[in-house]
Amino acid sequence: MITINRREINFENGMTVANALRAAGESADAMTVVLVDGIVLPCGKLHKELLADGAHIDLLPIISGG
Repeated sequence: MITINRREINFENGMTVANALRAAGESADAMTVVLVDGIVLPCGKLHKELLADGAHIDLLPIISGG
């Protein structure tokens, strides 16, 4: 199992962060910080970063104001 923002999805061998987000119905853009097991993942690596079973992904929107 992989957890995305406290929601569990099934793990599949060879699953990338982008695959996991798609399976969970989530997406990330330039205004989203993606953390994999507490480590910030650069946007360009979403399709390259392979996940391990039990991984935790958190999506944090970047919010600005003034």
